[in-house]
Order: sequence, then C-alpha cells, then structure tokens
Amino acid sequence: MSSEKQNKDITLQTQEEGAKTFQLDKTQLDEIPEEKKSERSQNCATWSQNLLKSKKFSKMTQEYRDNKEFKPNVSTTVSENRMDKNRYNHILCADENRVVLKERDPSNDYIHASWMKMPDGVQFISTQGPIKETIADFWHMVYTEKCSAIVMLCQYTEDEKEKCHKYYSRNSEKLYGDYKVKVMKCWDDVFKPVKLTIIEIQKKNSPITHRVRHYWYYDWRDQVAPLDTAPLRKLYKAVLEKSDSKPIVVHCSAGVGRTATFIGIHLAYVMIRESPAVEMVDVMKRLRKMRLGAIQSQLQYVFLIMCLLGIFIEEKVYRPDKLYEGFQQRYSDVTRKVTKAIMEEEKQKQDQQKKEEEREEKEREKEKEWEKNRDREREKAKEKRDDKKDDREAPALREDKRREKNLESPSKPLLRRDPPSRPSRKLPNTGEEKTSRDNGSKYENSLAEERSRNKQKSVYVKWPLSSKEKRSKHERQKPKLTKNTNRKKKRPTSNH
Repeated sequence: MSSEKQNKDITLQTQEEGAKTFQLDKTQLDEIPEEKKSERSQNCATWSQNLLKSKKFSKMTQEYRDNKEFKPNVSTTVSENRMDKNRYNHILCADENRVVLKERDPSNDYIHASWMKMPDGVQFISTQGPIKETIADFWHMVYTEKCSAIVMLCQYTEDEKEKCHKYYSRNSEKLYGDYKVKVMKCWDDVFKPVKLTIIEIQKKNSPITHRVRHYWYYDWRDQVAPLDTAPLRKLYKAVLEKSDSKPIVVHCSAGVGRTATFIGIHLAYVMIRESPAVEMVDVMKRLRKMRLGAIQSQLQYVFLIMCLLGIFIEEKVYRPDKLYEGFQQRYSDVTRKVTKAIMEEEKQKQDQQKKEEEREEKEREKEKEWEKNRDREREKAKEKRDDKKDDREAPALREDKRREKNLESPSKPLLRRDPPSRPSRKLPNTGEEKTSRDNGSKYENSLAEERSRNKQKSVYVKWPLSSKEKRSKHERQKPKLTKNTNRKKKRPTSNH
C-alpha cells in the first residue's frame, strides 16, 4: 500500500509540474519595490544590465572564439590508458577529479566521468553516454554514489550515428552486470520536450534497492542550442528541488558540450549572486578545469547566457527591456541560421556517403566480374596447353596412358583386343614376319623390348663437357714443347 501511495504522490507532483508553464507577468515586475531586493538579487540585476549594455551578440561570440582553445594543465594518464572505455579518443578525464568506482579493484575502477562540485555544495557528475561495455559500470556508479537523478540531454541515435547506447528498458526488467534495473513508472512529455522515468536499481544478493529519477531532454542537437530556454530552465529547477543533497548525473554523448552547458547554468548562477563582476569566460574556464573541453560551440556559450537572463527574469530580479528583446531576437535568428546550415551539411555528408557506398559497390561488382573472366581465360589457356601436349605425345605413349586409365578406373573393365591382321612385314631387330593373329603377342613383345633398349641407351649417354673442362682454342693450337735433356746449363760467370 505504501508503494502505491508513493506512486500516486509522484504522479500528482509530475502532473502539477507539467501543468505549470513559464509566463512573464510584467505588471508584477513593476510592483516590486527596490528595498525588498536582497543583495544577491541586486547583484544578478546589475550583472544582467552591465552585460547587455557593454556586450553585443557578436562580441560574445568573439569572446568564445578567443578562448576556445583554453586547456588547463592537468594529468590524464588513467583515461589515456583505458581507451577501451572512452566513447571518443580525443575527450579525456582529468585524473584529479575523475570518479573512482567504489568497491572495485584499482585495476577496474575507471569510468569516463568527472566530479563537478559547485561553490554552494551541490555535486554534479558529468559523464559520457554509456557504451555497451560500460553500462554495468554506469549503474554501479549510480548505485554506490546514491545519485538522486540522471539527466540525459541527447538521443540514442542522431544523424544515423550512435550517440548513447540504451542502458535501460522501459518495457522489461534487465540485468546489467551485478545490477537489476527495473522501470517503476514513466511519463511522456511531463513538460515538452522532457520525459520522466522512475528507475529502481538492486544489486545481486542484496535486499537494498535504490530509486533514481531519469529526466530525458530529447530535443537538443549536438553542437547547437535550443531556441527556447524555458524547458531547460524548468528542468534545471525540477532536478535541483528533488536532489536532496545527493549527486546529480548529467550526460549527453561526449559529456562536455550540452552537459557542461547545463551544469554551467548552476555554476554561473551561484557565482553571479556573489559578485556582479563575473565574466562568462571565467565561468567557462572554471568548468574546463573540472571537465576538459566543456562547452563546445559559441551557440552553447550564448545559450548559457540566455538561460541565466531567463532565470533572473523569472525570479523578478531583472526587468526585460529593449536591449534584452534585441539580444533575444538576434540569438533566435543566428540559432535558426546555424542549425539550418548544420542540417544541410549533415544532409550533404549523408548524400556523399551514400554515393561513396554505391561507387564502392559498383567497384566490387566489377572486380568480381573481372575475377570470373580471369578464371575463364585461365581454364581456356590450360585446356589449350593440355591439347598441345597431347598432340606432341607419340601415339604409343597415348595408347599406354589410355590403358593405364582403364586399369585404374574400376568402373570400366579393361577389354583386351587382339591386334587386327596386317600384311606381312618384318619386325624390327628380328627376322620373323607377322602374318596372322597368332603372331600378335610376339609383335607386342618386340615393341616392349625395343622401348626398354632405348631407355637403357638414354641412361648411358655421355653428358657434354662444360666450358671449363674443354681446352681453349689457344691451348689446342699451341704446340707442346718437349724438354731438351741434352742441353747443358749455363755456369755462372765470376767477376774478377
């Protein structure tokens, strides 16, 4: 009964959250007295006014481009040694703030996730979209760290590419490693475009279960930003209200673009409330010290500013004016233009990829056809060589081969036929004459003897001498000199 009551409470809360929509009441803003604004609220209002007065849209985008390559000097040795658990090889985790999996051996305690601790004590875990090999590690982290929520900011597949592997099933209970994952309740479009799911995790051989709220924001393309900031601001507030001072897991595909933008809302909000002199570049650099490569595009950078301005307007600490309206219009125009350009570029890439695949398929077919023709030509050439070889063979050898084949094949019995009667003629090396069938065997015997003698003769043929063994022409023509034994030797003359 208690679980049913809890589910009813959850449904009522989510329905109330879904029914609320962000509406700006300008009359209420005018009625807010200045003396009631706290110091923190005043800091937020001052920051908003100074930002819009001093910086135009183009200046903000240029500010991001100037600091895009900023990278803190941190060690990434552990992440480099475990590339098999990284979705992207160029996106690594810093060793000093990586999430170390609890209750694991040091050789198996790595997951591509980083701690992002805020100045007010709120803890976020930014991680990549799980790959097939790391789903068990992902649920182990959620269970052991007792995370309150999971925020998913990507789709499983975008532009026919996997961005995140499915790490739970909405229809059935599944086992990932040592953890049983079961969906208790789910709501589609609690507020568009967000889906909410209550997931229960239980470890093998353990009665302890842990429940986590899974928020899926499914309308945010990679490298760009949404046009409307209201749904993400609403999601941000809903996640914080239900956190209960427990870690919040946030992931997209790589865990650095959309993820860092979402977490950056809270970091910038806390910093601005303390000081109105905060620069957005400092916020981005602080994010990158905790998560390398945080905020991947200039649109995400400006979208973060738009979310902060929307929160300050919603909290009634900043009154929107013409500067804000112009800035918002400029952001909408640029976002539409960039999104359209990216979609066209993706379409061109897909078309180019299809053409490349078709071209490769045609080349493979041509290669197969060429191989078939080559095999046919080889067979024809082999048949021609065999025919020529048969023509060169003597009739007697062909007859012997034919007889050998008949002897080897058991299915075809050898039918011996006597040679036909021929006119009388003398047999080779014999003085006998063959006149009838009775002399056929003698004729065959004489042929066999002649062949054997020819073979024996070929064995004793003298091999020709080599060029070294032969005497040269000069040596053959040179006459031999004989020694004159009678010739007296000269005596040496003595010098007096």
